[in-house]
Amino acid sequence: MDVFDIYQPSNLLFTQEPVSKYRPGGFHPVRLGDTFKGGRYTIHHKLGWGGFSTVWLAKDKEYATLRRESHSVSC
Repeated sequence: MDVFDIYQPSNLLFTQEPVSKYRPGGFHPVRLGDTFKGGRYTIHHKLGWGGFSTVWLAKDKEYATLRRESHSVSC
């Protein structure tokens, strides 16, 4: 048994969210170095993504996570 047999092929092919999710009412584009809340939070690293949000590591006085949810949910 190959060690990678436990993973479904679709999980290995899609390591990032689809670009089509970045649209009005969808995901908000975020880049490393972007700031939020008037410069209070600076984006340092992307932690992950899911069906309704992306999660980023942001730095304030200490590290914090910043979750950017999409504006609408469509099924």
